[in-house]
Amino acid sequence: MGLKDLFKDVTDLAKESIDSIQADLALKKEEQERLRAEMDQRIKTYTDTLVEQLLNPVEAPASPLINAGDDEVTMFTRNFSDKLLLPANSPVATKIEMYPNDEKALKNVLKNFPTYSMQEQFLFQFKDSKGQIILLTTSHLYFKILFPENPSFFAIGSIPREKLFCITINKGDAHCSLLVNAITLITTPAEEIKSIDIITLTEYLGRLKNNDFVIDDAQVDAFIASKLDPTTLEIVKSFLEPNEKLVYFAWGMGSLVSKKFITCTNRKIVLYDRDLETKKSFPYDQILSLTTQLSTVSFLDLSLTLGMNPNDTEIKTADAIETISILYAGEAERLKAIYNTYKPAEVTPDAPDSSASEAFETVPQATPPAQEDPIALIEKLAVLKEKGIISEEEFNQKKEQLLAKL
Repeated sequence: MGLKDLFKDVTDLAKESIDSIQADLALKKEEQERLRAEMDQRIKTYTDTLVEQLLNPVEAPASPLINAGDDEVTMFTRNFSDKLLLPANSPVATKIEMYPNDEKALKNVLKNFPTYSMQEQFLFQFKDSKGQIILLTTSHLYFKILFPENPSFFAIGSIPREKLFCITINKGDAHCSLLVNAITLITTPAEEIKSIDIITLTEYLGRLKNNDFVIDDAQVDAFIASKLDPTTLEIVKSFLEPNEKLVYFAWGMGSLVSKKFITCTNRKIVLYDRDLETKKSFPYDQILSLTTQLSTVSFLDLSLTLGMNPNDTEIKTADAIETISILYAGEAERLKAIYNTYKPAEVTPDAPDSSASEAFETVPQATPPAQEDPIALIEKLAVLKEKGIISEEEFNQKKEQLLAKL
């Protein structure tokens, strides 16, 4: 056999091998497509059956969960979010999101639920660490839950609001379950769900069912107290004078074990340091101005969720300027709104009253905000990534920037 014939045989053999590999790949692709089509059909059958059960519950109440108009329900939800959801909550640990108004949050909704219409108003969303979601809007209840046969896939569906009769959340020793029309949709480990979330969601759904949309200071005071642990509540109560009400509470950077926290009453703002057991008190009539801006130690971009950016809040009195750097932007804006609600009509530096003596119980001069430990910031970033607020790429980028500071 000549060299030319040898090369031809080798070429033919290589071509046959390539053709065989391509044929095998085509068969594997065809098999994968067949298996995926079968999986899609099984998921569709399961979802259709589940939707049918949700639409026709065994014992349907006389009236649906939502009995008010869209504008009324939306306004109530926003008011509830400010006055009852946000106080004493941990923004980085909560599974509940209410009435989002930032573009990124709404884009995530459209990504999870393609049939969502921008004409309907987002009311609340419950999302666990596995990516399971219950979303209530003014028009529908949407769900995204693990497919029982294969938890790598999700069943996604919705029912119209007129067919939504009840939502309940039950917490046992091992698991926490969220039920819609008495049918369990989400089951998640009990340790992942904070008692604060259960208290808050139960309160919201009860008010929604009963059209109980008026929230006064006495109700806010009692609800904040119900969400605080006994030790913290005892400290907070020591700040109060007769007939003084709690209207807001925020943990430092959303951590339930934070060294510092903020308390607002209908008369003053109190910054408390748990390590030093000291407080700084700012009566509203002694505050000349209260302003907010993004923190100089911010580890997130404006391109992410604005409400989760660290914030510097500046409180100016006749004696000092205090910079508070323990709040997220959403919390700081709520603090500012409360101040604007309760401050006297006119505040001047020359108009002190009898409460001025309690303005400062520690060092009267402000200290510059401390630079937070990069490792602690990375841990907070990891929580935001887990909650889906930031992507893996955004997390890695910020982590590298923070590690470079070590």
